[in-house]
Amino acid sequence: MPAALAQTAPAPVQRAIAGVQQSQQRAVQSQQRVNALDEQTRGMLERYRAAVWQAQQLKVYVEQIGTLTDAQQADRETLQRQIDEMERVDRELLPLMLKMIDSLTRFVALDLPFLSDERNARIAELKHMMADAEIGNAEKFKRILDAYRIEVDYGHTLGIERVEIEGRVMDQLRVGRTALFALGLDGKSGLRWDAANQKWQALPHRYQSEVQRGLRIARETATADLLRLPVPVATRFSSGADQ
Repeated sequence: MPAALAQTAPAPVQRAIAGVQQSQQRAVQSQQRVNALDEQTRGMLERYRAAVWQAQQLKVYVEQIGTLTDAQQADRETLQRQIDEMERVDRELLPLMLKMIDSLTRFVALDLPFLSDERNARIAELKHMMADAEIGNAEKFKRILDAYRIEVDYGHTLGIERVEIEGRVMDQLRVGRTALFALGLDGKSGLRWDAANQKWQALPHRYQSEVQRGLRIARETATADLLRLPVPVATRFSSGADQ
C-alpha cells in the first residue's frame, strides 16, 4: 500500500497496515533464519558424510595393516623355527664331523700304503680346518665329504706312484684299493703287498708283464682291459692315475 495512502487512512486502518508490515518483516526474518539453518544443516551433513568416508577408509587401512602384521608375524615365526633348526643341526653336525675325520684317519692308517703323504696331509688340513672359526660348518662339512669322495674314487681306478721300497726306486701300481704291486725300473723285479702281514713280498715272475700292462693303462698309454693279477676278484679298471 502506498505510503501517502497509509498516512491519509483512518487510525484503525493505519494500525492494521502497520501490523501487516510487521508480520511481513517477521516472515522475511524467519525465512532468512530458516535459510541460514538449512545451509548450516547441509554443511553439517557434508562434514558428517566426509567423516563417515574417512572412518571407512581408516577401517580398511587398519584391516590391511592387521593382515600385513599377521603375515609378518607368521614370517617371523617361520624364520625363527628355521633358525632354531639350523642351530640344532649345527650342534649335531660338529660331533659328526669330528667323528668322520677320526674314522677317515683310522681308515687311511689301515688301508693299503699308497699316496700316504698326500692322504695324511689332506686329513691334517681337515683337522686344522675344524679349529678355524672363520670357516662355517656347511663349508667344513663339504670339505670332509670331498675327502671321502676322493677316497671312494681310489677304489674304482688304477693308480701309479714312484716310490722307494727297501732301498729301491720302483713304480707302484694300485689296483683299486684291492691290491698293490711294485715293479723295478728295470722291469725285472716285482713285489706285491701282503695286507695280512703288512709287508712286501716277491711277485712271481709270471705276473710282471701284467703289472707292466697295468702301469701302461694307468699312464693312459694302453686301453683299459682285464688284468690277470693275484687279487681277490679280477676287475676291469678305467685309467685314472694318482697324481
